Amino acid sequence: MLSARRIPLEIAVRLVRAVLPISRTWRFRHPDDPGRPYRPLLKHEVHACWHEHLLPLTCLLAGQELATLASRDRDGEIISRVLRRLGYDVARGSSTRGGSAGFRQLARSFAAGRGVVLTGDGPRGPRRSLKEGTARIAKLTDSPVTVVGVAASSGRRLRSWDRFLVPAPGTTVFVSLTPVVAGPAPGTGDIQAALRREVARCEQAAREARWSRPPGVVRSGKGAARDTSPRPRRGTPGRRSLERRLRGQWRRRRPALPLSGLARIYGSVHEGRRRLYDLGLLSTHSAGIPVISVGGATVGGSGKTPLAAFIARTLREAGHRPAILARGYADELDLLALEAPGASIRGHPDRLRSARRAAAAGATVAIVDDGFQHRRLFRDLDLLILDRDALRRTNRARLPAGPFRESWERAISRADAIISTGREPWTPELSRFDAELRARVANLAPGVPLATAAFGHRPIEAANAGARGWSGSPAPRLALTGIMKPNLFFAQAGAACASVRERLALSDHGMPSPRERTAAIRAAGRGGVLTTRKDLSRLRPLFDAGLPIWVLPETLAWKAGWDDVRCLILDTAAGRRNRDPAVEG
Repeated sequence: MLSARRIPLEIAVRLVRAVLPISRTWRFRHPDDPGRPYRPLLKHEVHACWHEHLLPLTCLLAGQELATLASRDRDGEIISRVLRRLGYDVARGSSTRGGSAGFRQLARSFAAGRGVVLTGDGPRGPRRSLKEGTARIAKLTDSPVTVVGVAASSGRRLRSWDRFLVPAPGTTVFVSLTPVVAGPAPGTGDIQAALRREVARCEQAAREARWSRPPGVVRSGKGAARDTSPRPRRGTPGRRSLERRLRGQWRRRRPALPLSGLARIYGSVHEGRRRLYDLGLLSTHSAGIPVISVGGATVGGSGKTPLAAFIARTLREAGHRPAILARGYADELDLLALEAPGASIRGHPDRLRSARRAAAAGATVAIVDDGFQHRRLFRDLDLLILDRDALRRTNRARLPAGPFRESWERAISRADAIISTGREPWTPELSRFDAELRARVANLAPGVPLATAAFGHRPIEAANAGARGWSGSPAPRLALTGIMKPNLFFAQAGAACASVRERLALSDHGMPSPRERTAAIRAAGRGGVLTTRKDLSRLRPLFDAGLPIWVLPETLAWKAGWDDVRCLILDTAAGRRNRDPAVEG
């Protein structure tokens, strides 16, 4: 850090501010999705990070109504002046001087609606050793804690106690946010362990970015690198437009010729990989506990996440300690934590590592969300989700010409049990289709249990203070979602609430652009916004607490076959039908 003892205070502040424009050249990415720009919106809660990551986080989070703490020494004065200029509310104090007064000021800022960001090891260290301040302010404000991981693919470390990180111009900076799931008042040890895991996750992504050529980069001239990736605004409308076009092609019997060619290439690669596993040239690895995979043959929207949560609740009721292994999207992790209380929720693309860590932490069974194609991890039970909506309304082609990752008829040959799902209303026509599907599965895979599930909805519920204070019947005017099948949600929203007049569909896991956010607030009016539980954690910080936000809770009804599948699940968790990993590989 710059020391005001060697440089006059005003000059030091100007030097720091002069460095900040370099941040515009940094490419902020999430470790799970390095190909897309990442601009997280922080919730109204306490966020913990390490002191060394102040520079990239300060630039990334500027303008988000946040409060933080700066020490009372002259270095803290430099930091506080710069932060205030960027829109932060800065309390003055530290663990050694003025801490109580600083925490009281932070609590007042939190009560005023600002989120709190704290450097857990500041201002003097030891490095990456969390002090009690973060847990203290979380308890004082009765707020959950989210940890913030940061790493850069290239940059310099200053010779300071914290090895302060200064990312190089044009570098990729990985940032991730994960809630500390340890009750309403997590302790210092819980927060420190979660923060170290999140930073390690980002550092691994940064190492992989250094080892391989980053997405969107081409070589030209004398070996110079030029980033040709699009730079969409928050909400990625360019990506959203591409998704809409692809979905339109998925409904055509004969998709565009280039897409068909790419689908053949994709299918060849997928089949080659499958054969390598079947021949044992690629091996599977055991996690040490029973593993149940919940996956599908299609991309998104088939209900894999709510089914994984339902299975976790079933296992909890039977006395097991389940862990759910998800890819790591924040909205899915929040949904799983809400829908599967008591289960350990772990988000990371490397499911094998997550499963082994879950086993070491005391889990007795692991559930892999969206794991049917993740064959590196040995599974004791493979549950295949068949999406009735995709089977009925698409061309059944492989990506990108259709929504299928692999042929569903070939996929059922690897499944131990099959679950047919859909979000359309259960009608006589749908019942006939389900009967035909059951007959087809029985012919292709004799003896494999098949259950039929239908997703519905309950009456809408209040999701924030504005909605809870609403007098009279709920009257949201805008339906807003960022899921794979927005049309089905909009149909449910219209059936559940006649007041809905406007609809806004985002990309899957997407965020609205600033212009769309303004338009959404205008369209919502006094009645507010209706969304899904999955979207809620991602979209709620975008809107003022006074704007009513409502959710449409999803229900799961079993039409047939659940008892047979449930017996398989319980037998697997109890170790009564474990397969030999050597045979699987």
